Amino acid sequence: MKSALKISLFIISIFLNASANSQKNITFLVAEREYKTAETLPQFAKQHLSENFSKKFCWAANEGEKRNQLSNLSAIRKADLLFISVRRRAFKEETMELIRSHIAKGKPIIGIRTASHAFQLRKETVPSGHQEWPEWDGEIMGGNYNGHYGKELICKIQYATNSRHHPLLEKVKLPFSTPASLYRNSPLPNASTPLLLGSVKGFSPEPVAWVHQTPAKGKVFYTSLGHEEDFKKPTFNQLLINAINWCLENE
Repeated sequence: MKSALKISLFIISIFLNASANSQKNITFLVAEREYKTAETLPQFAKQHLSENFSKKFCWAANEGEKRNQLSNLSAIRKADLLFISVRRRAFKEETMELIRSHIAKGKPIIGIRTASHAFQLRKETVPSGHQEWPEWDGEIMGGNYNGHYGKELICKIQYATNSRHHPLLEKVKLPFSTPASLYRNSPLPNASTPLLLGSVKGFSPEPVAWVHQTPAKGKVFYTSLGHEEDFKKPTFNQLLINAINWCLENE
């Protein structure tokens, strides 16, 4: 009887270990206050990401000396996917090296909203032992951030040319509107493939979601959406779910 119990427990432990090892590790880097992703991203992860994913968060303070210090660095080392919601920070050299290492291994990246200007301070002096990454947007995100249109303009989201059947847009119902200011991202680098366009009255449409590859051939998805109100829309949540699955399908 005891032998049978031991065998059963051994089989269960193997199953549990295999299940844990099959989990994909998603690490969220959150360091911005304007769009409240410190609230919306944990809620999104809890509601929409299955137990097939291990979800870890790295945080930075909104003010003071620690605004350029990211916590829980071990989660970056273990990440299969980095999901970035950071605005104008210069993290410690050790932290930046971990991010660079992730990318150099060809691992995927997702960025939302202010991730296009994640690692470039505006007026502050870079603290000693910290780093900026001014080329991040063009080299890694595949973008071309140049500010934004007025916040009072409602932005309508629609398909980019020939993007309707991309797997990232499966079950993504368009059009929809967002109160988020439309980012100026035109023209995108040739290597980026636009998926969604945003338009406001009186201006030409701008790309608001695209895919790209890092120099190490890692997958990149970026969207300038990510306003607090966007997370209340099933369509936006579906877009992020699709992006996560697309980034990790061969990892």
